[in-house]
Amino acid sequence: MTPLPKPDSIAPADRLAAITLAAEARIAALQAGSGPDLTRRVDSAIALLDRAMPGRRYQDLPEELADLAAGDGAFPALLAARLLAGVAARRPARLVPDAVLPELSRQATRILAADKPNLDDDVFRKDLSICLLLSFPCVAQVVEQIGGIPRRALTSGGPGQALRLGAYLSRTGLRPGPYLEIHTHTPMLDGFNEAGWERCYELVAELLAARPHCPGMVGGSWFYDPALAKISPRLAYLADTPIGGGAFRVRLGPSEEDAELATATSSTRRALVEAGTYVPTKWLLIWPRKALLAWAAARRGEPR
Repeated sequence: MTPLPKPDSIAPADRLAAITLAAEARIAALQAGSGPDLTRRVDSAIALLDRAMPGRRYQDLPEELADLAAGDGAFPALLAARLLAGVAARRPARLVPDAVLPELSRQATRILAADKPNLDDDVFRKDLSICLLLSFPCVAQVVEQIGGIPRRALTSGGPGQALRLGAYLSRTGLRPGPYLEIHTHTPMLDGFNEAGWERCYELVAELLAARPHCPGMVGGSWFYDPALAKISPRLAYLADTPIGGGAFRVRLGPSEEDAELATATSSTRRALVEAGTYVPTKWLLIWPRKALLAWAAARRGEPR
C-alpha cells in the first residue's frame, strides 16, 4: 500500500514541476516509434476536451473522441500524459488549491504508469477528468465539480421527506447546484478508511473555499443508509462524520447496482440480502457549504 502523502511537505511549484517532468518522460517513451499522425490526433483531442468537458459529467466524453482514438492502443496513455504535462498551465483556471497537490501528484504517478488504459473504462474516464483538472483526487474519493440534488430526492422518500428536504433547502439557502460531488474510485481504495475520509472532507473544504458560489458537497451511496450502522458498524463513520458536522441525508431508493456494490466485499451483507432481511438502499448525503467549512475550521482548531 502506498503511504499517503503529508500535506504541504513539498512546495507547490516543485510538485507541479515533478508531475510535468514525469509526464514528459512518459510522452517521449510513448511517441518513440509512432508517427506524427498520433501526435496530431492527441492535439485535436486535447482541444476537444478543453472545449467540451467543462460543465459535463466525467463519463460523458464527446463522441468525436472515439474517432480520434481510432483503435490506437497508445492513444489513451499519450492523451493522459500530455494533459498531465500541462497541469501547471491549466491549474489557474481550474482553481486547484495547494492542499490538493500532494494527492494529485500521487495519482498522476499512478496514471502515468497505467498499462494500456481504455477510453471505455470508467476508471480511465475518472482519471481523464483528473488529468483535465475537472475532478480532484482527495485521498478517499475523487471530487467532481458539477454535482446536484436529483429530482427523485423529492419523490423517492414520500411526502414527509419532500417536506423535510424542501424546508432544509429553504432554511439553509441551498441552491440547485452545481455542488462538489464525491465518487469512489477503485485505484484510490487505499485511502478508503476513516483517516482517509476525514482528509477527503478537509480537501473538499479547500475546494469550497476556492469556489465562493458552490453551495456544498453531495454524494450518493448505499453506505449512507441508516440501516448500515447495525449491519456493518465499522462503516458507520461514513455517515456519522458528515452528519455530525451538519450534513443531511435523504433516501433515493434501492437498485441492483447498490445491491452488487454492498455485497461485493462482505459475506455478512450478502447473506442478509439473500435472506431478504437487508435491501441495500442508496441515500443522498448533502453537506452544506457553511457547515462543512465550519467542520474543517474546527479540525484546524479555529473557532466556529
